[in-house]
Amino acid sequence: MSHTTKKFEEVRNFWNSRGGLGQMAGSRDVIAKEIEIATIAGYVRDGMRVLEVGCGNGLTAIEFSRRFKIELTAMDYAEEMIGAARSLAKGVEIKGSLEFAVGDVQSLAIDRQFDLVYTERVLINLPDWGAQRLAIDRITKCLAPGGVYVMCENSLDGLDGINALRQQVQLPKIDPPWHNRYFRDSELAGLSIPGVKLEKIDYYSSTYYFLSRVVNAALAAKQGKEPDYDAEINQLALRLPAFGNFGQGRIWLWRKAA
Repeated sequence: MSHTTKKFEEVRNFWNSRGGLGQMAGSRDVIAKEIEIATIAGYVRDGMRVLEVGCGNGLTAIEFSRRFKIELTAMDYAEEMIGAARSLAKGVEIKGSLEFAVGDVQSLAIDRQFDLVYTERVLINLPDWGAQRLAIDRITKCLAPGGVYVMCENSLDGLDGINALRQQVQLPKIDPPWHNRYFRDSELAGLSIPGVKLEKIDYYSSTYYFLSRVVNAALAAKQGKEPDYDAEINQLALRLPAFGNFGQGRIWLWRKAA
């Protein structure tokens, strides 16, 4: 087994082990997840054909199916996550249709086209820029003419910005999780995909990561305790607009030519 294959299996096993953790399956930071869902929802409209690649236990897909009359297909390579998603979706009243399936972004084979495709911290689980670049190419091939890919992923440059601020208040550096490979902004800025345009970058998480990873963390350190993800100052970010380009969470919006 090659090093890359071994790492792939380790990451998939990690996500399978988290299938039964409910709203914390993808992250213990449920406020960050809430902000992600709210931001991606801004790109969803009734009547759309939607694909989620890397849906985890289906929390985002189920929420969108409750809010919007859409045809949503959600897939993930971790079978335990798909099993959990199907269980969570039972009895939920949805407006359109929702289908969960096992599938891998690295061998994406879908014979339909979608008005909207989104990922939510999925491509950062791939081992290197080459694999990530190919995944973006495969995903954009699933778009209908004029369709958009909402790429909600993490930026190492954004994390560097937060770490620079943390250093100023004597906080230790934050490193990406062992199973993640964050994007460099320059990689995506220089990526060229025929017929697809990088339309904008949405720094949606900037306020939240400044408040939670710098301000709240510094206040907690002063009190000699670990910062609480659910702290009141973190919750304020749900009511505040994004400012600056701090924080790792970003959306790169790709649009296919009409």
